[in-house]
Amino acid sequence: MIALKTVIALKKAALWISGAVLLLAFDLLGRTLVGSLSLPVPGPVLGMLLLLLALMLYGRVPRGLALVGEQILRLLVLIFLPATVGIYFLRDLAGGDWLALIAAMIIGTLISLTLTALLLARLIRRSSGAQAPSGEHHES
Repeated sequence: MIALKTVIALKKAALWISGAVLLLAFDLLGRTLVGSLSLPVPGPVLGMLLLLLALMLYGRVPRGLALVGEQILRLLVLIFLPATVGIYFLRDLAGGDWLALIAAMIIGTLISLTLTALLLARLIRRSSGAQAPSGEHHES
């Protein structure tokens, strides 16, 4: 019984490591392309776009990448913490800068919420279509 649990834990660890390696590989690829082509985009952003393109071509999210993604989403609050602390150091901005900063935050949040809602609706539609018995297709 212990050997079976060990094997399952090792398989899960191998999946997680493969997902982390995949993330790091696309990050490195993005950084390398930006550096070699002198693109005006941050390397990690290009890496994320390349990963998105690869996932769209692959048609699904690999299990290891999904495991790593779940862990990252759980720690997302910690990722935003430095940005929140950074706001403290912006207290000397002029009045016009604050207006632009607040407008950027509101517009960025609205765009993020809209894209998240559209993505969720598409995933729900795809999931309900995949679970429907043969011959039936749910449209919502």
